Amino acid sequence: MSVTSLPCRWLLSLTLLVGCGTTRVDPAIPESERESARVWNYRVEAIAGARELHVRATLPPGVPAELELDRFASPYLRDLELRTARGWRSLPGAGESWLVPECRALGCELRYRFLLAQAATEIDRFGFAALRGGVLLAPPSTWLLHPLDYQGRDLYRLQVNSDAQTSFVSGVWPSPRADGTREAPAELLFQAPYSAFGRFREQRVAVRGGLIHASIGLDGGALALTPEALDSALSTAGRVLADYFGRFPVRDLAVIVVPVAGSEVLGMQLGNGGASILLFLGREVTDISPEHDWVLVHEMFHLGLPTLARRHLWLAEGLATYQEPLARARAGFIDERQLWREFLSGMPKGLPGPGAGGLDGSRSWGRTYWGGALFCLLADLTIRRRSAQRFSLDDALRGIWSAGGDTSVRWSAAQTFAVGDRASGGSTLSELYREHADAAVPVDLDAIFARLGVSWRDGKGGEAEAGDAEGRELVFDDAAEWAGLRRALSAATGRQGAQAGLASPGVPKSPL
Repeated sequence: MSVTSLPCRWLLSLTLLVGCGTTRVDPAIPESERESARVWNYRVEAIAGARELHVRATLPPGVPAELELDRFASPYLRDLELRTARGWRSLPGAGESWLVPECRALGCELRYRFLLAQAATEIDRFGFAALRGGVLLAPPSTWLLHPLDYQGRDLYRLQVNSDAQTSFVSGVWPSPRADGTREAPAELLFQAPYSAFGRFREQRVAVRGGLIHASIGLDGGALALTPEALDSALSTAGRVLADYFGRFPVRDLAVIVVPVAGSEVLGMQLGNGGASILLFLGREVTDISPEHDWVLVHEMFHLGLPTLARRHLWLAEGLATYQEPLARARAGFIDERQLWREFLSGMPKGLPGPGAGGLDGSRSWGRTYWGGALFCLLADLTIRRRSAQRFSLDDALRGIWSAGGDTSVRWSAAQTFAVGDRASGGSTLSELYREHADAAVPVDLDAIFARLGVSWRDGKGGEAEAGDAEGRELVFDDAAEWAGLRRALSAATGRQGAQAGLASPGVPKSPL
């Protein structure tokens, strides 16, 4: 998640060896297995502008008997009925779930109503149900009744019909059947991608290896950002990611744009069976291109990493926080001074404070975003030094992505690090994770920056654009031990070789 026009990233909230010729492993269920996969079918009618949803669910035999909705949503389900040989029979609820043994034994057909407008007003959390800028936000996991804690190779398939004035947009990927349905692995339905109902203007942006579907809400007020400017920003950000991975990291991305008051931009990304970015766009904003803003590139970097458990959010956000300014610097959108001003200002926010634990499970903004970014800096420096710059963190991230680890799938942290280590020729990621996961590890950031040859200097003699809020001047020392490493980080290519200035590939298990 990202916010612009603010001096810090603390308002950000919740929300990887491949070149152009590398074979990409398709994620999720292979096409060869789709035809034989069992399917959970959902047909949804959006009534009265989606104020109410009428849902018909057909589940195959063998699914668990206990069914549920997402958190907070169960009070808004009405009139649940099971189809029997004698007609429809009402099913009582049991707290936040429903027990339907017939589903497990024989398969079942269910129907019910879901009060979406009331849920949006009373829950008022856009990850579950909310009304923002005239858009009803609610992922399918909120309103599709599904088995509790399901694991298997089934698919869920979703068809939504609505009136002429209402559209349904979603990050759940379109079905390969090209019949207007959407589908994803059923085991991921518990947390589906961002989705919305409302009136939208649709824009399509083709990027290398993928397509961006932008849906701009029409009932939240007029935007200062023109359609042409939005197209250009999405295309340019997509090109940054395509240059990094060899092609755009996902085949299909839904960007849901919700107009809001003011001049801020707030972004968040969610995969799990598809790819979505929810973008709250201030009506006064006129430019969100990577030349002027970092939000789109930050959110799009999430697309190239598997969805992880909530306790590993620091890794997802840390990678995006670290890679976004590097990628923009390599593309020429920011210069070396801007890059290191960002790192020198931000990295200290990731250091553990008194009483802090390890990175896993951290809920503070500093440890999540900048603690994760600091972990990435340590990993990048270590990989580069151990390999005499034959490999870098870039290779690890591209290797994760090329192995099928994009946002549409769900991996463990251990699997993610293991694949990244193989791609970067070592075990750095797994070693650092074991060191930092459960314990607060002191890191001498000043010493690292000194060895990289970058620091703040008090005074007013420096260039104006190099200063920070406290009037300090950013200075480089090209005679520093790791000055070659510093230059290599922002160079256009991720591999600079030993000529970048390394004296020796040997290092201890962490940079200091």
